[in-house]
Formats: sequence, C-alpha cells, structure tokens
Amino acid sequence: MTKKVNYTNRKNRYYTNHLRESPSDLFFKNQKSDQKLDEKEQWYNSREAAKYLSITPNALRILVHRARVKFYKLGSRLRFRKIDLNEVLQAMEN
Repeated sequence: MTKKVNYTNRKNRYYTNHLRESPSDLFFKNQKSDQKLDEKEQWYNSREAAKYLSITPNALRILVHRARVKFYKLGSRLRFRKIDLNEVLQAMEN
C-alpha cells in the first residue's frame, strides 16, 4: 500500500517551496555590503539593472534585443555585470 499524505502537509509543502530562493538567485547573490566588491563581481537582475541605468525594464529589454547591453543568461533569467552597465552609460552620454 502507498502511504497516504495528509492534505495539510501537502499544502504546506507547496507554499514553502515557492518561498525559497531559486538556485540562480543564490548563485548571483551579492556579498554583504560592508565588504568591498570589485565591479566585475557585482551582478544585477533585470529590474536592478534598469534602475541603475535609470530606464524602464522594457527599455532594457529593447537594448538587450538590439545587442547594446552585454548580458548573461542563466536558464531563462538575464543577469548583468555592473562594469558592462557602466559601458552602456558612457555610450549613452556620447
């Protein structure tokens, strides 16, 4: 016979699984703010990168599509390095 699982146990398991951070978020999570980070080590997700560039997330997607911003893809998520975003800022000034 198979073991019966109480409905409430299954429900709790479902709700706690989606609250955990995904492996990609853990991989790119920045170190503590009190430590000095090299610019090459700082990573941003799409929302943070758009905020850093002072543009909307949709405008960032357009720049990615036009290959104006260097990005890294982990699964279906886009990640950006701060040093690459600084190059975009310099190009926007000219």
